[in-house]
Amino acid sequence: MRNKATRRSGNGPMRIALVEDDPVYRAYLTGLLKKTPEVELVQAWESAEAMVADRRFLEVDLMFIDLELPGLSGVELIANLHKLPDPPLCVMLTSSSAPEHVFAAIRSGASGYLVKTADPGVFAERLRQIIQDGVSLSPVIAQMLMAEFRHASASPARKKSSLRSLTLREREVLQQMSKHGNAKEVGAIMGLSHETVRVHMKKIYQKLHVNSKAEALEVLAQMKPE
Repeated sequence: MRNKATRRSGNGPMRIALVEDDPVYRAYLTGLLKKTPEVELVQAWESAEAMVADRRFLEVDLMFIDLELPGLSGVELIANLHKLPDPPLCVMLTSSSAPEHVFAAIRSGASGYLVKTADPGVFAERLRQIIQDGVSLSPVIAQMLMAEFRHASASPARKKSSLRSLTLREREVLQQMSKHGNAKEVGAIMGLSHETVRVHMKKIYQKLHVNSKAEALEVLAQMKPE
């Protein structure tokens, strides 16, 4: 087996593989890769299971993996590949730029996130950048990650300030949610409809700069008096 470190130091053609269940798109991307200088296409598989059954995946330098695969998902596949002693660089390939998909891919170990585009020229250019640099994030996704980093690193004082921005009713809703866990029970206790509780929770998410009930309750727990 060839030492992948030699290619990553710039020697020899890059061995690239693709896991994509759409046969039309798989053929399209395979064609683009074959036309790219310094690229040796190893294989294109239709699923994670088919890839694992083919030992050639162990020789790959860079792998493009579709997010929504049948069976094992793209995120799960990247996480598994990342456990190898010498894992390939993995780039998530998807039509979605939803934050939850981007963050899941990066957390799983993806080195890049390539959004499928209808513009062949733009897509081909991003493809070349990934092959040259081993990583690529569009400006929109890079900004998204920076915003998440700033939120994650927010100081306790800033979180306390966000919590103080809640109205008395919103704080009551959040406190009851920490005790009972769902909108129906909280609504029954507070004399509100569960839809009204959900509206309050959406406003709470916005003010606390969080995306879920769990994150909102975490902020509340951190700010409880000692």
